[in-house]
Amino acid sequence: MDSVQVKHKSEGVKHCCYGTCDTRYRHRDDMKDVFFIPFPKPITQREKCERWIKACGRLQEDFNVDKIKRCTYMCSKHFVGGKGPTDIHPDPMPALLHNDEQLRRFKRKRKAPTPRSKPIKVSKKDVSTAAECLLQLSNQLVPLDPDESIVACTENMTVGCEKGIQTDSVHVSTEHKEVQTIYEKNFLNAKIENMLLKNEIKLTRLDDKCDSAKSTPLSLHSIKDDDVKMKLFTGLYYDQFLALIEFLGESVNNLTYWDGKNTKENSKKGTRKFSPEEELFLTLVRFRRGYSVDTMAHFFGISSSSVSVIFTTWMQLLYCHFNSYRSIMFPERHHFRNNLPRVFKTFKNIRCTIDCTEFFVQMPRDFRRQGNLYSSYKNHHTYKSLIGVAPNGAIVYVSDLFEGSISDRAIIEQSGFLNYINPGDLILADRGFTIEDLLMARQAVLNIPPFLGKRTKFTPEEELKTRRIAKARIHVERVIERVKKFKLLSGNIPLSLSPIADQMVFVASCLVNFQEPLVK
Repeated sequence: MDSVQVKHKSEGVKHCCYGTCDTRYRHRDDMKDVFFIPFPKPITQREKCERWIKACGRLQEDFNVDKIKRCTYMCSKHFVGGKGPTDIHPDPMPALLHNDEQLRRFKRKRKAPTPRSKPIKVSKKDVSTAAECLLQLSNQLVPLDPDESIVACTENMTVGCEKGIQTDSVHVSTEHKEVQTIYEKNFLNAKIENMLLKNEIKLTRLDDKCDSAKSTPLSLHSIKDDDVKMKLFTGLYYDQFLALIEFLGESVNNLTYWDGKNTKENSKKGTRKFSPEEELFLTLVRFRRGYSVDTMAHFFGISSSSVSVIFTTWMQLLYCHFNSYRSIMFPERHHFRNNLPRVFKTFKNIRCTIDCTEFFVQMPRDFRRQGNLYSSYKNHHTYKSLIGVAPNGAIVYVSDLFEGSISDRAIIEQSGFLNYINPGDLILADRGFTIEDLLMARQAVLNIPPFLGKRTKFTPEEELKTRRIAKARIHVERVIERVKKFKLLSGNIPLSLSPIADQMVFVASCLVNFQEPLVK
């Protein structure tokens, strides 16, 4: 039987069209992980096709859109990672060689560098000597051409320079040219070293200035002429700030700084890092903006402990000065009877308007204190204080802080407010102050909005009275809002500041009185 010969159809060989790539399918051992990607079709993906053609780096007449066929491929080696196109890198990497000329340049061997003479070793002593000569020459030489400037010195100077540079084994008269060459190199080295030192000094000074600016990005000097920034950071304008410094007097120069259980006396002049004005500025900035001690330490370039010491010391100083005027802060009604604002004209014998306000405080660990500080009205742990405001908007009374669970009536009884009340005084308050009997015992009058009770509406007289009281009482709320603009009080008062919380509220109230009048 005749054998039947079967012809197998041979598979076509795939070629890579990228640049000068000679990758062929199944023809090399290193093609194990390499695969071929069909070229984008011009009809359906023309823009992508043009990008791939450009990346191939071949001549336009040899490889263009018209040359793309169904059997045009590119191997995976020419993509980022060698794994073909991805979502991040859908196109091949651009070819480095675009034509034969560049290919020839790429294959051209690099010429060997020209041989150089062995550099002459120059010691630091030679450089130093040349530098001294340079300084002497700069004072005596007349500017000449560059080629002549090195040798245009007097005979004595030339001999002196040559003696400093020459070695012990070479005589000046026999090796003049060699010494001159060494001198020229030393001259240039010294000049370069001199320039480097000058640049280093300039950079050092610049760094010092930058460090100084970074350490104190906020200072009284930088914002004292800007009323908006002064008001923002301290709550006072600069003239009000100066009035406060003048009010404190000479005590600002002789402070005993608080330091926990210990104290540090500062009686010697010049031991402070900041002036009294800057320390007061630091205190007011933290008080007004509520910054942490770490933030303040960064702003002023000092340690966090120093910020705490300065803040606590100045808060105590302000409290002591303001507290010495507490007895005269609450003027009697005849002092402002003739200058009552229009909204208070209908209230004869008005003495003040009162209201209670609460300040959030960090929750303590003691369970009993947690219950006492919890305010059911605020649903938070709070301190509570009674504030009295005169008809002109000035704060005339500030009680100590009480625990948030206390009632308004209990604060009136325990704060000592009744000790300031005179017979015939009229006190404006909210409905929550059920203290009419307490004031009657002092022969004073309480004026509060009428209660609706079981009725559906007020009478016309009661409605008019309610409106008048509301218009007058709005000013005490505005004053309390000013107090709480000191953000160290408007946020959660930390437990670390609880020992001086009374002082902070009283100082904030007095600082409000340094501001422009609220009612005119």
